[in-house]
Amino acid sequence: MKLKGKVALVTGAARAIGRAHAVRLARLGADVIINDINLEAFKEFDEKITAPTVMDECRAVGVRSIGIEADVGKKDEVNAMVKQALVEFGHIDILINNAGGGTGDIPNSFASIVSEKDLHATLDRNLMGTIFCCQAVAPSMKEQKWGRIVTTSSQAGMRAQDGGFYAPYGVAKAGIIAYTRYLAQELGPFGITVNCLAPAYVSTGRLEAIAYSRPGNREKTIAQVPLGRLAEPEDIAKVMEFFVTDLGDYVTGQCLSVCGGAIRF
Repeated sequence: MKLKGKVALVTGAARAIGRAHAVRLARLGADVIINDINLEAFKEFDEKITAPTVMDECRAVGVRSIGIEADVGKKDEVNAMVKQALVEFGHIDILINNAGGGTGDIPNSFASIVSEKDLHATLDRNLMGTIFCCQAVAPSMKEQKWGRIVTTSSQAGMRAQDGGFYAPYGVAKAGIIAYTRYLAQELGPFGITVNCLAPAYVSTGRLEAIAYSRPGNREKTIAQVPLGRLAEPEDIAKVMEFFVTDLGDYVTGQCLSVCGGAIRF
């Protein structure tokens, strides 16, 4: 119960990695605000959960939890969400920026041809959503002189994908790494740490349905991972725990690959 008395806001938390973050924070004792565009997003790819909603999963371990539907790519919705959370709980101690994802199709995702629509959609969903959430919680964290912020990049933000596809996604995730470093410099004097997770290949309901179900794709992907398996959402949440508990008190401005060795430096 290292986080008993703390309040955490997790974006994109209604399924997959975001859900794993939320449940782990709850088990550590934190009250948890679940954000998503759709609080029943786990149903989209038939993801199995242990209660009717992710909020109920968190409440089952004895903490408070509410759900707030909001699009993190829209600043006014983010500000309203954080205002509601502060009214409900009085403070926000931990922000997990998990919401994100790509848009458009592979043939049109190259840097020289990506459409303005797809570019804006991807940047809004990933980079701008992260920035808006950080800006919304920063004033109250500064005032209380303590906070933990975790952002989410990707292996695509650390190296270009072979062939150059999904360029806007890679650009957005690279931007998140840079933003994390700048924000850490600014907020460090206030007792706030800011760190970044960079997952690689994760077994989520969406990826299992869209990517890993293609003949041979799962085997080809696993062959790139020295640890010999895809990550589970809980693997990512375990590293998040390091950043937000006392274990990571002297770590800030860092981007940590959670990739099973798939990203080779």
